[in-house]
Amino acid sequence: MKPTSIVSLIISVLLIILGLVTCMIAQNMANANGELLFSETREDGLVNTVDLTDSEISKIELLVTDAEINIIGKGGKACIEFVNFRENYYNLSVANRVLSFSEIPDVVSMLKFWENGFTFKGMRYILNYAKDQEQPTDVKKIINLYLPGDKEIKIFEIGADTCTLNIEGMSSGTDYNITVENADISINGLKTTSNFNVNSRESDKPAQSVKLTMNTALMANMTINAQDLTVDGSVYRCSGETKIDCVTGSINLKTVKQPENMKLDLESISGAITINGMEADNPLTQNSANADDPKITISSDSADIRISHNGTAIEEETTDPDNLGG
Repeated sequence: MKPTSIVSLIISVLLIILGLVTCMIAQNMANANGELLFSETREDGLVNTVDLTDSEISKIELLVTDAEINIIGKGGKACIEFVNFRENYYNLSVANRVLSFSEIPDVVSMLKFWENGFTFKGMRYILNYAKDQEQPTDVKKIINLYLPGDKEIKIFEIGADTCTLNIEGMSSGTDYNITVENADISINGLKTTSNFNVNSRESDKPAQSVKLTMNTALMANMTINAQDLTVDGSVYRCSGETKIDCVTGSINLKTVKQPENMKLDLESISGAITINGMEADNPLTQNSANADDPKITISSDSADIRISHNGTAIEEETTDPDNLGG
């Protein structure tokens, strides 16, 4: 080996040792100051918490394979928690008013071998690699997002192969774009002056299976495209258009507005259509006297479609934004 190569090798080893020592010192300093260099261990698993109080974020992107995602509004502190995600196997960044989180499937992806170079997340993750490997791969992964009333996010982009999504107490002008293959979505106290969209991660295909439960959902527009779809909305109001496409399943919408005061375009080839408990024509096309009345468009092969009024008392309660969510 040439002397220059030996010198270069020695320098490289010294730099690695210096980097590891620096990480150890930083970890001890962080612990002394009560700051977390790595995820903390709690009863529900490893938790990495990101404080969003002083962050100017207008868009949040969450890309996962299989996880539970909880979006909770009207909370005290603005923060996001990542529970049971191995630190070496995800990317988390905040830049240009966008918080972006994505899972990394394997070591090769973690190290980022590209044609034009090689990068990795940082020396401190090598230091924590052995502990990271102790985390079971089949443990339940959870993302908890807490947002106070004054922290408004313009766009949520959620992508998953399989996910459970819970949205509670959110009142804003947020766009919700949910691209999934299989999802169980629960809404309680959602108000948005924008759009709520659910479809497949492949733009030209429907999602495979979606279950959507809505307990008080007031929105401008909603679009859903899924093969097997179950929708149960106990308090639902859409000021613009609701557009649903599915093959099988069932759709039950209890609307704040009387069905006769809405535009309806409904068809289920082998399913049944009922309006306020009465069997209706199939397909059913209904116009309304007011051009600004909302529209519901549903097309299905075999899903049963039920649309009914949910009652005057609920209507009076939910049309007041201050009473959203009960």
